[in-house]
Amino acid sequence: MGDLAIRHDEMSPRHGGQMFTFGHRQKFGNYPEKHVDFSAVTHVAKDKDIPPFLLLYFPGNPDTSAQAHRLESVLKESGIPATAYGKRDSNHSRLNNDLGKPDDPATQEFYKFLDSYVGK
Repeated sequence: MGDLAIRHDEMSPRHGGQMFTFGHRQKFGNYPEKHVDFSAVTHVAKDKDIPPFLLLYFPGNPDTSAQAHRLESVLKESGIPATAYGKRDSNHSRLNNDLGKPDDPATQEFYKFLDSYVGK
């Protein structure tokens, strides 16, 4: 699991075609060509021994949902098993903090994902 905040389409029309002025721009610079290289979707390919992916995200942010489903799609197109799960009524911190709690829906999805690969 990882943070997908660096996107392959950094100058989204949804944001007026403008580069963001916070977050990853300050960390990684204002170089769109580098951001493409930083994006996970750029590096997905068949026969790279990429393991199955479970992408946990919170669907309250349309960009986060789009990022998770884009990576899921690219992985599946390359023959890599992938599942995207959006935890309702959550945010980034709560998703992380609740993971591992028995009554947490994302935790249940996580165990279901693991069980499908390692058994019970």
